[in-house]
Amino acid sequence: MRSRTQKITPEKAATMLESNTANRPLSKSVVRAFAEAMRRGEWQITHQGIAFDTNGVLVDGQHRLAAVVAAELPIEMTVFTEVPPDTFDVLDTGKRRNAADVLAIEGEKSTTTLAAMLRIIWLYENRPDTSWAGGSAAVTNPQVLHTLEQHPKVRDYISLGERIAAGTGMIKSAASAASYLVDHTTGRTSVDEWFDGIVDGAGLGRNDARLTFRNTMLRMARSEAGQVKRRRETREHLTLYLKAFNSWARGETLSTLRYTPREPLPAIAIPS
Repeated sequence: MRSRTQKITPEKAATMLESNTANRPLSKSVVRAFAEAMRRGEWQITHQGIAFDTNGVLVDGQHRLAAVVAAELPIEMTVFTEVPPDTFDVLDTGKRRNAADVLAIEGEKSTTTLAAMLRIIWLYENRPDTSWAGGSAAVTNPQVLHTLEQHPKVRDYISLGERIAAGTGMIKSAASAASYLVDHTTGRTSVDEWFDGIVDGAGLGRNDARLTFRNTMLRMARSEAGQVKRRRETREHLTLYLKAFNSWARGETLSTLRYTPREPLPAIAIPS
């Protein structure tokens, strides 16, 4: 087996792909994610690259090559040749590092929740008007780490999110991220009353936005528990949270709270 680093141009990538006769079906979402990372300058040379067997057949790297074509940029990669054909069966069978894994390596705690929170914050800031499902909503590990650099205090909202989730049935990561976003945006302008109200609901009057939010989320939690097909959606929970918060921040009453799929996420209001 031989290897060397090469600059793969889009034209060279297209030529290499002509030798792709034994690979699995191409995933458009993976290609799109790789290409976006290349355009952002996040792509780095690693031990994972392009591999051709002793017969000249491409046995690894079809998604990377397709991404080079899609990105229309030359990218340096490690190219392996003379790979024994029987190694194909064990390629890509290991577990890839997800965002929680990367955060754990960086020494963070509660990494599964933290990774989910950072993904929500990135999507809220960058894709507020699109669906958060499927490959188009993929958030890369570098984007997660960059979001943490921009929002270091997000770590402090995990326990608050857990309290809100316990009191309302809200998704924990969505509750934590939403609470950080409103606190970060408003600069802690008397939002403690909001947090206290949605956590326990004590002493809240009819049509108080905090009570309406609690009741709406609790009804949803009961519905989700009783219907296996009813999937919990982070975007839906975040939208309902921000809608209710905005009504409370403006001093408005709120009798009903609804979500329309793919409606734009609301900007966060400053309490009056």
